[in-house]
Amino acid sequence: MYSILGWLNAVLLTLMVMPFALIRANKMIFKGKNKNIQSLTRMLRKIHKQMGFVLVVTGIVHGYLALGGLRLHTGTLLYLSLLLTGTMGLLFYLKKKKIFLQLHRYFAALVIMLLALHLIFPSALNYFLR
Repeated sequence: MYSILGWLNAVLLTLMVMPFALIRANKMIFKGKNKNIQSLTRMLRKIHKQMGFVLVVTGIVHGYLALGGLRLHTGTLLYLSLLLTGTMGLLFYLKKKKIFLQLHRYFAALVIMLLALHLIFPSALNYFLR
């Protein structure tokens, strides 16, 4: 069950990052004129917050089921950075200050890097902390 939740989380995270990537691709490749990409981006933006909430919930359940409790692991770092990313996004939504959007994007990049580490070398922290 935990592996299904893990892959669901990876798909959710991919869908959450897609609007940012699609906007960049549309500007670079189609000079911002591809209507299909624009409509897909709008649809994904509408459900971005809901997917984030689901990711926060399923992330902690995934970690608990996989490890049998809460322990220091690459997934723990990934989850904490995900919480920071969500917090910055929520602060931007509430306060409308550009710094929170920038931090939200920086932490999202960190989440992607930590996801790669978590998928490729999940026990990296155990290796480095010995």
